Amino acid sequence: MTDAAPAKAVTHVAARFYRANAIDLALVPLLEETAPYARGAGDGYFLVVLLGEPGTAYPLDLGSPGALDTEYLAEKFHLDRRGYGYTPEELSVALREVAADLVGEGSLD
Repeated sequence: MTDAAPAKAVTHVAARFYRANAIDLALVPLLEETAPYARGAGDGYFLVVLLGEPGTAYPLDLGSPGALDTEYLAEKFHLDRRGYGYTPEELSVALREVAADLVGEGSLD
């Protein structure tokens, strides 16, 4: 055990929960303050978690069309069609619906 205190940053964010295309998702905005702890931070970046699918979370810029590509999603979420409840195509459709809702809401944090 070390005597060093863990690094932490505390921000109050609005986590979002969606059911889109029969997929349950949790989205946590990745704000500038979280940049040292996450690959992506800033406008449009969210930690996307597939609820009920262990080990499936990845930071995505939902404002970027490339982030919604099925091959990209399959690689980043490790969706290899074996043992997972969702296909990359289903996830892509769900995330497009979520991204459209966020644009309509006017806040891609």
